[in-house]
Amino acid sequence: MRAIAFLIILAWPAHARAAAQVFPRSDEVFRKLLADPRQIQLWASYYRHEGRNTGDVGLGHSWGMRRWLWKEWTLQRDIEGLANSRFLLSGSVNEFQTVDFFANLPLEFRRREFSGIFMLFHESSHLGDDYIRRTNDKGFRYSVDGLRTVLSLEPPGPARIYIGGSHVLHSIPSPDRGAIQAGLELTGPSHKMLGRYPAQPYLAQDFHWKETVRWNGNSHTVLGVKLKIEGVIRSMRMQVGYFNGHSPYGQFYTRHEHYADIGMGFDL
Repeated sequence: MRAIAFLIILAWPAHARAAAQVFPRSDEVFRKLLADPRQIQLWASYYRHEGRNTGDVGLGHSWGMRRWLWKEWTLQRDIEGLANSRFLLSGSVNEFQTVDFFANLPLEFRRREFSGIFMLFHESSHLGDDYIRRTNDKGFRYSVDGLRTVLSLEPPGPARIYIGGSHVLHSIPSPDRGAIQAGLELTGPSHKMLGRYPAQPYLAQDFHWKETVRWNGNSHTVLGVKLKIEGVIRSMRMQVGYFNGHSPYGQFYTRHEHYADIGMGFDL
């Protein structure tokens, strides 16, 4: 990924390199996918799964490293990391079930309403000690390295559509390589609450098909609102959603799950 970015930068015109920005903000060139269960973000959600209170916690962030401007094109290189965990919630002692770690090297680009992202990614998955003690299931080694691309179109109006895919370069345990992703987002106009808090509603749908589960689809639908304080860049999202498909967690990827959830995310 670094080699690809280096070659693109070398090919970029000299006046574009002069317009480079160091440590730019993330989520501007290619905006995050609102319904992607594995979006890099700071996030927490609650749902009932198999009759038990369950919570997901995502501790992730994207760091903008460098941005280049040339005519109507914008190119940005980032570094991303995420630890996504699942817990059984049972009052005083919560059972740590599993955690997935992600490390990405994305290269983003935008021209007007058209944007995209190309990344080299790594994912690993591990069972929690509490889960192992209760079930005596020690899990298996799960490690994936690959390439991922997503293209997005934001025509005038409230809609955004995207489509992409990934190709696995190295995978344990499954040898299957491919995945396809597509989705739609609808964003409403912003309205002020209490005179100074802009609130923007959204509806998003994400689909994911993976070769590892014979191309059976995952569906995640979310309905939420983005809240801000006037004059402040940071924001908070509150949403309800419904997931149906194979588990997004690596250790449980062969299991079919469906649940409605309520969640909260922070855009820092």
